[in-house]
Amino acid sequence: MAVYVCLMLTSLLWGSSFVFTRYLFLTEPRLTPVMVITLRLVLATLFLCPVVCGMGRWERIRKEDCIFFLLLALLEPFLYFLFENNGLRRVPGGLSSIIIATIPIFVPFGLYAAYREKLHWLNWVGLLLSLGGVMLMIIGKGDGTEVSLQGILYLVCAVVTAVIYSVILVKMVNKYRPYTLTLYTNLFGLLFFLPLFFCGHFSTLVQLRVTAGMWGALICLGIGCSVLAYVLFNFGVRAVGAARASVFNNIIPLFTLFFAVMIGQEAITWQKLAGMVVTVAGVCIAQKKPGKLPAPYHMRDSNPRSSE
Repeated sequence: MAVYVCLMLTSLLWGSSFVFTRYLFLTEPRLTPVMVITLRLVLATLFLCPVVCGMGRWERIRKEDCIFFLLLALLEPFLYFLFENNGLRRVPGGLSSIIIATIPIFVPFGLYAAYREKLHWLNWVGLLLSLGGVMLMIIGKGDGTEVSLQGILYLVCAVVTAVIYSVILVKMVNKYRPYTLTLYTNLFGLLFFLPLFFCGHFSTLVQLRVTAGMWGALICLGIGCSVLAYVLFNFGVRAVGAARASVFNNIIPLFTLFFAVMIGQEAITWQKLAGMVVTVAGVCIAQKKPGKLPAPYHMRDSNPRSSE
């Protein structure tokens, strides 16, 4: 029972990340994605480095793998979270989380293109269902919310980036522990963000009045969503296996919509609920692999918000 509680808490934390990020942009419009992501990475890294060192689990990476770590960090967190956060500035959290939730559907197609891994008809069924559910949420304007086409395109770019990241990551998961991959991609990702942060965003940030609520959201994103959720999920994976644990990722959009409605960011409409149900069903069907095919690994399986 404790294992499933941990996995539910993981989904809750990752679902709340969309709402916290959206809250920051709505509270202070002058905040930019670079500011939010950099602060989040700093908090996550400052928390995770001492924990890993204290546990005596620091793992050095091989020289020949440095280029792969740099490429992974360029894709995620750097490009992925730039696209995702720019999307969240323009698209409600519920719809954003649903679009991001389709990543596992597209990963098998990326693996087929790169490694010629077999596709199953369930992949196609899941893809069509999920796209239909997303379209239903986009065209449904029962709550009067305008959906930004630019925001949707940013989120689509985030999905594409995550798929490419996953295709490269499968070459590394058997060489290094999950927290090693998370730690180094965070560190390298922070190196990518710092020049942007200090060149065009730091001077604006110091002029902003950061409230207690904004600091709370940043701490929840940096430590709760990027570190605590990672630890809880890996505990669940060790206890029940990756396949069972990953099922809980499918309810992340439900938590996102719940929190968004609770704090008044969004209103529930039948289009949103129907679209969410159809999309989540498509994701579940696409992940139902016949036989014993290996499930594709994505950072989201261990720490989807590692920036997230």
